This record gives sequence, C-alpha cells and structure tokens, in this order.
Amino acid sequence: MHPSVTPLAGIFRLNTELVLNCITDLPDDLAQRRVGEKLNSIAFLVAHLTETRHFLAAMLGQPLPSPFSAAFTSARSIEQAGPLPPVAPLIQYWEAIAAHLAVLVERLDTPQLGRTVPPLPGSDGSTLGNLAFLAQHESYHLGQIALLRRALDLPTMSYRLSSREPGRRGA
Repeated sequence: MHPSVTPLAGIFRLNTELVLNCITDLPDDLAQRRVGEKLNSIAFLVAHLTETRHFLAAMLGQPLPSPFSAAFTSARSIEQAGPLPPVAPLIQYWEAIAAHLAVLVERLDTPQLGRTVPPLPGSDGSTLGNLAFLAQHESYHLGQIALLRRALDLPTMSYRLSSREPGRRGA
C-alpha cells in the first residue's frame, strides 16, 4: 500500500466496522425513524455513505453498480430519496462496497494518487486530496449516526472491532 494512503485506508476500515456496530442490532423501525423534522434517519445516512463509497469507487476507475435507484443517487434530502431499504440489505450493500473499496485503496500508486480530478471541498484536486475529504465526510456522518443512536435511546456506538480481516485482532 502506498504510504500516503495507509492512514486513510485505516480510517475507511475503522469506519466500515463502526457503521456495522451502529446498525447490526438496529431494528428496522428505528433505522427509519427521524428524531426531528429536519434530521435524517440512520437508514438514510447509511444509504448515503454507501452511495458515497460507490462514488469513490467510480472516481478510482473501478465502479460497482449502485444498489440504489437513480432517484436516490441524485437526492439531496431524505424527502427526495424515496423508500429506504431495511437494515439487513443496508448491511449487505455496505459490506459489499467496503470490500470492493478496500482492495481499490490498497492498490493505489503514486500516479493514480496524483491524478487531477474534479476537487471536492478542501481537496487540492488530486485523487489523494479527494480520498482525504471523503474519509472526513464519512467520519462526520458516522458521528451523526452515533448521535442518532443515543437520541433513539440505544446504547452508544461501540469501538469493538471484528477480526474478519486476516492479521487484525478484535478489540
């Protein structure tokens, strides 16, 4: 793995696990519930993060077909998103794009990282810059998901890590 990507890949791996920790025990009705009129549901945020990872895979030149409709993909609010899937498919979609993205990020090299792409906020317009922004973006929404769990009277987000990946110990 390219040394510049190592910390970002670590953030993506951690976020993969933390999202799963937030939704694995989540009942479907609570996943869909909004705790305020202007707030998103956990299901919407997980779908948004899943779609964002699909965007990243496409940016890296290896798109994976999105499980969401074109309407959801262009939605800018929960009202525009349409019906959201239950938790079990959200977990499947998240795990599929997480596995795909992990391989892509691991294989990035210097020319790819320096490639000019349309810049995302705070990025220098390179693939590496966009990758850093998307890691931050994902972490921001993960914090929202963790906060929504508490607002729904659920236990706090766990930092417990699974040992699914070879050589990685659970905590």
